[in-house]
Order: sequence, then C-alpha cells, then structure tokens
Amino acid sequence: MSIEKMNNDKYENSSQVNNNHSGGSQINSSQTNNNMVNNNKEVSGQLGNNKPADAKAEKTNIAANGEQASRRARIKSIIFRTINVVIVVGLGIFLVYYLLTQVSFTDLKTAFLGVYKPSLVIGLILMFSIDFFKTYRQKLLIGTDQVRMVDMFLVSLIRNAFNMVLPARTGELSYVYVLKRKFKISVEVGVSTLMVGLLFEIIIVFCMIIISVIIVGINRYPISSTNVILIAAGLLAVSLILLFFLSKFIGLFIRLFNFFIKRFARLQKNRVIVYLYEKLVETNKNIEIIQGRRIYWKVYLASVATRVLKFTSYYFLIHATLAPMGYTFADLSYWVIFLATVAAEISAVLPTHAFAGLGTYEGAFALAFVALFFSKELSIIVGFNYHIINLIFTIGWGLIAVLILVMPFYKIRHVGKS
Repeated sequence: MSIEKMNNDKYENSSQVNNNHSGGSQINSSQTNNNMVNNNKEVSGQLGNNKPADAKAEKTNIAANGEQASRRARIKSIIFRTINVVIVVGLGIFLVYYLLTQVSFTDLKTAFLGVYKPSLVIGLILMFSIDFFKTYRQKLLIGTDQVRMVDMFLVSLIRNAFNMVLPARTGELSYVYVLKRKFKISVEVGVSTLMVGLLFEIIIVFCMIIISVIIVGINRYPISSTNVILIAAGLLAVSLILLFFLSKFIGLFIRLFNFFIKRFARLQKNRVIVYLYEKLVETNKNIEIIQGRRIYWKVYLASVATRVLKFTSYYFLIHATLAPMGYTFADLSYWVIFLATVAAEISAVLPTHAFAGLGTYEGAFALAFVALFFSKELSIIVGFNYHIINLIFTIGWGLIAVLILVMPFYKIRHVGKS
C-alpha cells in the first residue's frame, strides 16, 4: 500500500468522523432548540392560565370589598334607625305624659265619651269621602285600566293608615309598594304619580295657609271685606298660574340643578343628589304627560276637594268635642280651626313624628290652639280627642282594606282583559 493511499484513507476516515460529529452537533442543537421552544410555550401557557386566575382573584377581592362596604352601610343604617326610633318613641312618651299631667283624666274621658254625635257623624262621613276624590285623582294620574277605581280606593285607605302610624310621611311609600306588589305597576310610575299628587296638595295647602292667616288677622284688626276678597282672589290666581306652568318652573330648576352637577365633580359622585335629580326629571316628564292628556284641571280640582274636605272634617270633629262644653258653630271660626289643625299636620311631616303621632301631634295642635286664644287645658283635651278619633277611624279602614286585598276571592284586572 502506498503512502498516498494511506493518507487518502486517513483523510476519508477523518472526514467521516468530522461529518458524524457535525451531524450529531446539529441534532443536539435542534433538540435543544425544540426543548427551549417547548419550555417557552409551557411558561407562556402557565402565564396565560395565571391571567384569568389573577383577574378572577381581583374581581373576588372587589366583590368582597363591596360586600364589606355594603354590610357596614347596612349596620350604620340599622344603628341610625334604632337611635331615631328610640328618640322618637321616647319623645312621644314624654309628650303624652307631660300633656296628660296638664289636664284631668276625668275631663278627658268625659269629653271623649260625650262627643256631640251629629257633628261626629258628619266629620267621619266627610273624612271617608276624601278617599273618593283621592282615588279619582290617582287613577287619572296613572292612566291605566289595570288598576280599577275600587282597587285604587283600597290602596288609598291603606296609604292613609300607614301615614297615620309612620313618621315623616314615610307611609306614602305604601302606595308605591302596594301598586307594585299587587297590581304590577312600576316603581317609577308609582313614585312619579305620588310626587305629582303630593305637589298639588302642598301648593293648595300653602295657599290655604296664607288665606287663613290673612283672614284670622283681619278678624283681629278692622280691614274692609273687599280687600279680603281681592287678596284671596289674587292668591288663588297665583296658585293657578303656578300649577298650570309648573313644568316650566321645574324645568328651570332642573337646568340649574344640572349646571351645578356638571360644575362640581363631587355632586356627580353623590348618589342622593343624582337620585333626586333623576326623580325630579321623571316627575317633570310626568307633569308634561298629564298636561298633554288634558287632565291637569281635573287633578287640580280633585286635590282641592281632598284638602278642603279633610280640614272640614277636622272642623266637625273638633266641634263634636267642644259642643257639649257650650261652643256653637258661630264661636268656632273655620280658619282658626284650620290653622290649628294644619300646624298638627305639619308636625306629622317631621322626622320627630312619634309612633301614630301620639304626643307630637297633640302637642303641635295645643301650641297652635293656645296661640289662637284658647285655654291650655281645652287645647290639650281637643287635641287628644279629635286625633284619637281620627286614628281609630283611619287605621280601622286601612286594616279592612288590607284584609280585602289579601283575600283569595279578590281578583285584579290584568292588562288586555276587561
């Protein structure tokens, strides 16, 4: 064998070894790359799987924090309500005790049992007839056949009963609740029609207060009756203008409200402010709908009848107590009695209104009656008498209305059915 051949063989062997080594390195490198890719995929997969988990955990934390905040708010609300109930009940008990110590219990009992029956009957009939006009008004406002007149009459009786018992007119919400629960009327419609009806009554009562103050003052000081008629007519005209252009006035207030909400960021975050703004807008829309349906004047007249009948019934109930003591109709001015009873009614709107108004209602009436030149003892006796009669009558009819509504034989009218 030649040296050249031997060298060639060595070269070939060396080349094969190098090739084999190179091929192995390439294979190892490829495997390494594949492993790295797989590892990266696994890591990215794990990261991808962790993202939903993190988001879920974050949502869980937010929900937990929200629940804790809601729980704290509920606890604060319960504490506040408990304190309010304790204060209101305590105030009522104190006032009842104080007022009863100022009069003879025998005189109070004698006055209650010896009421003048004709005036008592007239007063109770007038009080019952109020709900016919109130029913007619609310039926007009809702504008649906789903709630019949008899249905709304029962709702009105229930509403009156809760108003007598609960403070600050919160019993009005029973109207919204019963309509929603029993007749499937939306909360928005219930709240809007309630607010519109109350708004009519507030304006009318305010006008009556001004008229009564003027007349009572004129009875104390010599002023011609012509001036009284002119002043009363002017106040009536103002109230009518205000009512018929009420949506315009509220619209101006809404724009002013909206300006302040946009101007101050803190107001936008205040839920109460935003809620009041939204309800004000809804109420104004409802007023415009009422005006568009051409029932505005009917609602107004029904509201006038409701207020006049209410205070007239109070007049007869008070006369029923005072008649056995020698008082005649000539001795009792309607407007004087109105001022005393409206003062008691205003006390029922306040948060300090005790359970069923016992104590606070009589106290407010007595203060006004004394200011109108009646004796303290007589004012307290009259206040307790007519208020207790009113309570028994109103709550009694409210309970009857509740029993009728929950009876299985009482059927409601469904939409699309006559």
